[in-house]
Amino acid sequence: MPLYYRSFPLVILLSSLIISANANANANATSEKCSQLSTIVDKTICSSPELTKINHQLEQQYEQLKKAHSAVDQVVITNAQDQWRDQIEKQCTKLEYMEGCIRLNLQRQLYEIKNEATALVTVSKKWRRLNSSLRQYANSVKNNHKQCPNISRTPPKDIKQLIPSQYLYVKSLVNPQCDTVIRTFAGCGTLKNNRCNNWQLKLVASNANNQHPYVVGTLATTHRTGNSGAIFVPYKFSPNGKNLILKAMMGPPGAGGGNINYGYDVIIHNSKQQLSTSTQHYLAPANAHFYANNTRVAYLENSSLLPNYPQPGGGSNNGKLVIKNVNTDQVLMTKEHTDTSYAIKKINTANHTMTIATTVHRFGGKCPRKEDSLGCSSRTTTEQKITLP
Repeated sequence: MPLYYRSFPLVILLSSLIISANANANANATSEKCSQLSTIVDKTICSSPELTKINHQLEQQYEQLKKAHSAVDQVVITNAQDQWRDQIEKQCTKLEYMEGCIRLNLQRQLYEIKNEATALVTVSKKWRRLNSSLRQYANSVKNNHKQCPNISRTPPKDIKQLIPSQYLYVKSLVNPQCDTVIRTFAGCGTLKNNRCNNWQLKLVASNANNQHPYVVGTLATTHRTGNSGAIFVPYKFSPNGKNLILKAMMGPPGAGGGNINYGYDVIIHNSKQQLSTSTQHYLAPANAHFYANNTRVAYLENSSLLPNYPQPGGGSNNGKLVIKNVNTDQVLMTKEHTDTSYAIKKINTANHTMTIATTVHRFGGKCPRKEDSLGCSSRTTTEQKITLP
């Protein structure tokens, strides 16, 4: 040992021993605390002063963000927090890269907390302004609140607070009885690389005085057949004001998607006598005929009693005629026979009849009965009037 170490005052030597002992004790306590954590990610953060510091900064940022937002936004922020946590667990699995992987993810979260809220609003505004399908919806489905004088043109604050703040108001739809208003908001649910990864519509219902509002649910892009997709939008109410009819807002088809249109869905009341997207289901195809003051809908759909239509995607062989009661969502009539297709020619509500063309298809050696044989079948077509239910 060098001579100058002996000249240290006793108090310094004792202090060094105490500091060293405390440091060892703290290190042991930290090590013991970290060993009790359940995941390797938690243990790695706990054992690294740098990662612990960043993680603490991140938690503080999340708390500040939540305090500045509504209760609904707070749920969204918590969900985002959980999604990031899941991402770290999935990405950071190799021990030799563990600290670097965790550090990168924590730093990205800090950046997105400062920037994503603004970015979500920005892309939502751009979508509302530039998306052709959304503009077509906004132009074709008119606000009808003028028929009900008590209903305000724009949604009040207590209704806006029910959905995340990046969703922008698009449209109001009122039922014929003026006792239910549907407010539609459009926006981006999540971003990925500064681009929207999840376009959505959110619906809020209330009475005519904007009281007792509740969230109907979320309408996101759905894919049903082929390379096609659509968001269903509020289109009109059933005449009795109970059911909400949705119309498919089709996106551009992908390769093999074909000229597909999902048509109409319907939302009916749940057990609480509220409209809910959990009760959303198919109503009718795009070429459906609404009649009798929109209380009935008649349409043709695919039948297993005929060979399938050869078009890629959701083409129909028109082998089944269906009539539904729009108010009650009940099927009133079906017409379906082997190797027979139909066409709706005319609906006469005055005498309660519908004129249809019935085509009987025959198959043989030159045109065997198989999936794509509708184009070559020999056929006989007749017209008839049927009584409407």
